[in-house]
Amino acid sequence: MHISKSQLEGIMRTYINNSDHVRNKSDKKTPGRFTDEVSLSEDVLEFAKAVKLVSQVDDVRIDKINELKDRIKAGTYNIDGKLVADKIIGEYFADKLI
Repeated sequence: MHISKSQLEGIMRTYINNSDHVRNKSDKKTPGRFTDEVSLSEDVLEFAKAVKLVSQVDDVRIDKINELKDRIKAGTYNIDGKLVADKIIGEYFADKLI
C-alpha cells in the first residue's frame, strides 16, 4: 500500500488535533456527566510529535539542487517520461483511494 505525503499529513493532523482536543476537554469535565473520550497511545503521540518536527524541517537539499543545475547546464540531465508519468498516476490514485 502506498501512502502519499498528503495522506500522511492528513492522518497526522487528525492525530495531533484530536490529542489536543482530548486534553482540553478532560480539563472541563462536569461531575456526574458522561462524556465520550478518545485515548491515544503514547506511541501515537510520540509519532505525531516526530512527524510535526520533521514537517518543520526544510525539504530543500542545496547539494542536490546544485548538482541538477550543473547537469542541466551541461545537457546531461535526461528525464524518463514514463517514470514521471507512472509516479504522477500512482500518487493520484493513492490520494483517491483514501
